[in-house]
Amino acid sequence: PFKTQWRVYVKILKVWKQYLNGVETLEMVVVDEKNQTMHVTLKKEFIKKNGNLLEEGASRIITNFQVVHNGDKFRTSPHVYKILLASTTSVKPAEEMDPRILEMFNLIVFFGDNSENLESVAQHANDAVIVAVLRFGKLKLCQGIWSVGNCYSCSMVITDPVFPESLAFKERLPKDGLNLTYTHPNQLSIVNYVSVTVRDDFFLHSPRRTISEIIAASEVVKCVTIATIMFIDTEFGWYYMSCGACAKKFLPHDIDYLKELYPGKTFKKQLWQCKKCNEDVENVYLSFMLTFRVMDNTGETKFLLFDQEAKEVVNQTAAQLTQSVNEIQDPDVLPLALSNIFGKTFLFKIANAGSNIVFNSDTYKVINIITQSYVVKEFSEISTPQ
Repeated sequence: PFKTQWRVYVKILKVWKQYLNGVETLEMVVVDEKNQTMHVTLKKEFIKKNGNLLEEGASRIITNFQVVHNGDKFRTSPHVYKILLASTTSVKPAEEMDPRILEMFNLIVFFGDNSENLESVAQHANDAVIVAVLRFGKLKLCQGIWSVGNCYSCSMVITDPVFPESLAFKERLPKDGLNLTYTHPNQLSIVNYVSVTVRDDFFLHSPRRTISEIIAASEVVKCVTIATIMFIDTEFGWYYMSCGACAKKFLPHDIDYLKELYPGKTFKKQLWQCKKCNEDVENVYLSFMLTFRVMDNTGETKFLLFDQEAKEVVNQTAAQLTQSVNEIQDPDVLPLALSNIFGKTFLFKIANAGSNIVFNSDTYKVINIITQSYVVKEFSEISTPQ
């Protein structure tokens, strides 16, 4: 996940548009030659570039994309990560993948009028039992009872398929019935807060929480805590490429793809695209993205610090810690300046966001930090009962 210069050969199983909280995205499920599925998301502004190549059943080569945690509430793939396509992503036609790849999913049976979606099929069926293959459904446990439901527009139901597996399954069916229940997720509420000055914010205006209280929280809130850094989680590396003008993260172009689009044109070096500035650039700026594993006497969790807050801790820039302007090749090799942070205690103001509450994300974004030891000591003394 700390790299963006990936290239994969996949078959597209399902494509659908999703509208969540007013945001439109194109969602997909793909599978590789090892029968491993993965969820893919494409933002609305990038659909025009690649949308016509993203067809169900097509085999494609996808180059240059981001990999992030698959923390969605309803997951279409068991894979821990999902793919995010971007403006620099290239999608190319590829040799057709073996058609036997992922021919079918688990079977679920519907009877009679238990599902309105199957009502017309049931009315015209010759058999008393209808077998259906449900792709990309969800299971829900409520009061000890399991139910099966659709996932917005991504679910697909194939009725009475002629797969050998489905025919054998039908022969083994019992004579009793199964109920199908549709459920809908609750909408997230948006809460606005007013920021204040640093010291007053930490000591007077923000609620104080221990790590165990932060993890157990059931509402969106910004709070302060005192914690000790154990180590750096390098799963996503410790820095990223950003634009020198706006400091936003940008992604590399697929140079081979550009050479195909513009034959005869010479590309001297790697090009990067800044979406915010809407420009292609050759020079990059390295920005921190540090994920600290932290602890107090009540528990452990992860805090995420971006460039501004990270420089308060490291007292150097990311560019000063590495001579390379390329993506990290071995994230476990850390500069001494980062290793020296381990074991130190700081004050953190973190955001317990919707992703932490709804999707159980165990990483909390740090929005402010105090590193001065005398302030940390004072906070610790007034936070500890005498």
